[in-house]
Amino acid sequence: MSTDINATILAFVKGYVDQNGRGCPKGVLLHVGGFKAKDIAAMLDAGLLDAGRGSEGGLFPAGEKPAPKGEVATLKGEAFTLLRFIAQGGQVEREVIADLVARYDAECAARRKG
Repeated sequence: MSTDINATILAFVKGYVDQNGRGCPKGVLLHVGGFKAKDIAAMLDAGLLDAGRGSEGGLFPAGEKPAPKGEVATLKGEAFTLLRFIAQGGQVEREVIADLVARYDAECAARRKG
């Protein structure tokens, strides 16, 4: 793999990240940039690109991948934490369940309006 292709891929990835505020998907490199999968893989192996997953996903120039945002509490996460607790024999007051259901209903209503 030539140094020229490395520089071209790095410039493409950096431009994508700067323009979109997120990591460059591998598919964009392949289909929009026209780069070869073996060249991208070689750059990852050489440590010239960093890869992320989830909301920090995509490819970044080495050392420029953002730090993980950390755990964000979600309504679904809270509901399943509560269900796990109940499944293990825990008791939950009705008010706690009613609050969770009301928040879920409000979230769904906001999505329908939005």
